[in-house]
Amino acid sequence: MDFYGTKIKGKPVYPPAISEQRRKAWDKVKEGGRFKSSLTVPRGSKSQSQLGAIWGLMMTQACAELDDRGYDTSFIYNLPDPTGIAIDQETLCGYLYEACPIRNEMGHKITLSKADTIQAAKFFEDVRAFLASQWSIVIPDPNPNWKGESCH
Repeated sequence: MDFYGTKIKGKPVYPPAISEQRRKAWDKVKEGGRFKSSLTVPRGSKSQSQLGAIWGLMMTQACAELDDRGYDTSFIYNLPDPTGIAIDQETLCGYLYEACPIRNEMGHKITLSKADTIQAAKFFEDVRAFLASQWSIVIPDPNPNWKGESCH
């Protein structure tokens, strides 16, 4: 059972309903009985900067590079004949979710929509490594000051 609370004045504080659930769960533990307790700090959802790096930089550059090389969807689906259908970001992302899966704390595959900042960062690095090693597509480090730059 997971219990979500807030740290206030150095102590865990739970909403009344959660406190009651915790009390009931604790009452079920027999004297001398074993129990497991854990504490995790929920991570924030992926950031807009991370999404910008993934979609605005990595996926855009990878799709453009694959298109420049003349690859269509037959390349990523390993089909014998060309399809004539360009590899778009959605198709590439679906492929990369399989090649570089994002996993939650329980080990289940998730997508970026459910990813936290740590998971999104790992996905970015895993995909960069995959693109470089498998398709010789080098994705540069994102520029942290991209919002402040303008074309002159």
